[in-house]
Amino acid sequence: MFNSLFFKILYNIIHGIFTVLEGIFDLLERIIHGFVDFCHEFCTAHRINYLKCELEKGNKLPKHLTVLLVKEKPSYKDLSNIVLWCIKHHIIYLSFYDPTESLHQHKLEKELNGKLKPDDHVIWHNSSDITYRNGFSGRKVHVKILKQEDGRASVVNLTKSLSSTVRTKDISVEDIDRGLFKYFQFPDPELGLVCGKSLNFCAYPPWQMRLTEFLCIKSHYRLSYRTFLEQLYRYSKCEQRKGI
Repeated sequence: MFNSLFFKILYNIIHGIFTVLEGIFDLLERIIHGFVDFCHEFCTAHRINYLKCELEKGNKLPKHLTVLLVKEKPSYKDLSNIVLWCIKHHIIYLSFYDPTESLHQHKLEKELNGKLKPDDHVIWHNSSDITYRNGFSGRKVHVKILKQEDGRASVVNLTKSLSSTVRTKDISVEDIDRGLFKYFQFPDPELGLVCGKSLNFCAYPPWQMRLTEFLCIKSHYRLSYRTFLEQLYRYSKCEQRKGI
């Protein structure tokens, strides 16, 4: 009986010690996680402020940013963030290249509803309405969704159109350039963000990438503001040399 009572008391003491230690370790774990999260948020906020200051000091921001979704299905929440960030940093033209043709303008417009400030405007461009729109006051960004059919097929169609009005021998590269610019309305992109680990262009219109600086991002899913700024900063430091 004495042995039974002794082991019962010993068990309760050991159990109590482990319970206390478990509580202490749990508390320490929460303190450590809280400290790590605080440091991460502080470092992230500090890095964001640094990048914003550096970008404001420089004068090299892309006039046209293009995002190549490659094989990713669109995340409208993340794509809407990119639109808002472009407005914030005065990037005038933004295009999304969607070779899978799963990106729909009306869904992206719906996602943007309620997120835009009163003086911010998104000007949409598509094949059914290619009239250049002016008259908006405040900040604005022109947005266009590119598909694979906007690739080589558009050159073929443009060439057919030109050949029907002038003799073939009179068609110059400048004529095609002017025709393509009129069709796409956008200047060539200076910066391209490719979703993926490698530069997979998926038949991106080749004449639009002559002077484009392409950078890889792992994915547009959960793309952070910091990562977006990092890419703008990398672009601002790139030295582009034009061929003769």
